[in-house]
Amino acid sequence: MSRYSRGPSLPGWQLRVLDGNHLPASEKRLAPLRGHRGAALPGHTLVVYDPDCGLVTDIVPSEDAHQSERAVVGPLLGCAQPGQLWIADRQFCTRTILLGWQTSQASFLVREHGRHPQLAAEGPWRACGHSETGEVREQRIELAGASEPWRRIELTLDTPTEAGESVIRLWSNLPEQVDARQITQLYRRRWCVEGMFQHLEAALHSEIRSLGHPRAALLGFAVAVLAYNILALLQRCIEQAHRATHPSLQVSAYHLALQIRVRYEGMLIALPAAQWSSYGYADPAAVAAHLTRLARNVVPRQVAASPRGPKRATKKGYVDAAVARAHVATARVLAQAKRP
Repeated sequence: MSRYSRGPSLPGWQLRVLDGNHLPASEKRLAPLRGHRGAALPGHTLVVYDPDCGLVTDIVPSEDAHQSERAVVGPLLGCAQPGQLWIADRQFCTRTILLGWQTSQASFLVREHGRHPQLAAEGPWRACGHSETGEVREQRIELAGASEPWRRIELTLDTPTEAGESVIRLWSNLPEQVDARQITQLYRRRWCVEGMFQHLEAALHSEIRSLGHPRAALLGFAVAVLAYNILALLQRCIEQAHRATHPSLQVSAYHLALQIRVRYEGMLIALPAAQWSSYGYADPAAVAAHLTRLARNVVPRQVAASPRGPKRATKKGYVDAAVARAHVATARVLAQAKRP
C-alpha cells in the first residue's frame, strides 16, 4: 500500500510535526576556528513536517548552535492556524509555547516535561483501556493562564523504550471526541520526521561539512529541504501514475535522486532553459497533471524502495577502551568465515 493511500492520520486536522535538526561539526577552514580543539558547530534548524503530505511546511534557522530550540520557536507559534495539530517532543512543553498554540486556536500534542510547566489543578485519573503499545489512562489538568482545561494522557508501555522508560505522559488540548488511545497513536507519528532527516542526508547531502560559516551551512540545509519537497512531489506522482499496475509501489527517495542526478546533465542539453520558463506561471493543477503523465514513463523497478526487515534487538552495552579501539583486517575475517 502506498504511504499516502491510508488517508489523513486524523480526519479534519492538519498534522504539523515540530523537531530540530542540529548540523554536525564542520571542517575548520575558517581562520578563527583553527585554534579551537573542540568541534565547530554551525547551527541548527527547527523544521515543521506534514507527515500526511510528506512535505516540510516551514523552517526556522538559528546560527547559534548553543541557542535553545525553544528560543527560536516564536515565529512558528504566530503562523499556527485553527484545524492544525502540532506534535512535539518534551523540550517544547513550556507554558509560553503551549499558550501560544492555544492563542492561535491550534491544537497541540506534546510529551510532558519533568520540570515545567507547573499545573494549577489536576483531576482524577480515568482508565481508557489498552492500546497497541500499553495501558492508557487520562486526567484533566489546568494551567494558569489557559482559557480551558487540557488533557494529560498516560501510557504505561508493555515494553520499555531503549532508554528504559516505561511510562509516557502526553499533554493535549484536543477535544474529547478524539479518544485517548488515538492520541497515543498520533504521537507515534512524530518519529516520521526522523526518517525525513535521514533522507535529507542520504539522498540530498544536507550536511556539508566543508561549509563552516553558519549562514552557508544553514543555506545548504535549506536548499536540501526544498529539494526534498520536490522529491516528495515526484514520489507521489510516480506512485499515483502506477497505482493500477503496482498498488504497493513505494518510491525510494534515494533511488529517485540518483536517477535525477545521472540524467540531469543530459536533460539540460536536450531541453534548454527556455523550455522551462513557462512552468513558473502555470496553474498548479496543470503542472500536477503534466507531472503525472510524465511519471507513467518511469520504470517502477528502477525507483522502487527495498525496505529491510526489522532489526534484531541486541544489547550493546559498554566495553573496555582497549576493545573499542581494537581493529581487524577485513580480508582475514572474511577468509576465516569461509573456513569450515
